[in-house]
Amino acid sequence: MPDKLGWRANWGVVAPSTNTSVQPEFDEMRPRGVTNHMSRIYVPDEPLASDADFNKLMDAIRLEWDNAILRVMTCNPDYLVMGMSSETFWGGLTRANELKAHMTGMTRLRVAMDPTPARRQSDATATSRKLACSHRTGRWPTKMSPFSSTTADSKLWP
Repeated sequence: MPDKLGWRANWGVVAPSTNTSVQPEFDEMRPRGVTNHMSRIYVPDEPLASDADFNKLMDAIRLEWDNAILRVMTCNPDYLVMGMSSETFWGGLTRANELKAHMTGMTRLRVAMDPTPARRQSDATATSRKLACSHRTGRWPTKMSPFSSTTADSKLWP
């Protein structure tokens, strides 16, 4: 049976159970003909007072995210979106790339993640140079952009 609301695409969105903004933000940004299907990664709502606490939280998330992905895959999405950022920088760019490869391998779907903070962190020096140049000249260098071309997936919008 054809999908009346998701005639362009159905997106599987995985977010932490404690997150209260990803779902409403995705609902507001949803283009016509695309539907978002949320799956939650169980996250204990415990205080984080140290790096050790955060590491413990990340371990709990890693144990649960495959289950959240499997749950959302039952609606047969066309695309998978990771609606959390901590996993894209905790462990650096290498860990973020491993996670994306794992999700792609598990689902055989294209996967979107937060514009990798680990990559942005490594680009911070170049960006600060661009900002310094724009401050001196009063304009942004014409062949440079404040955003990496990797932050947008042109195939995301059918």
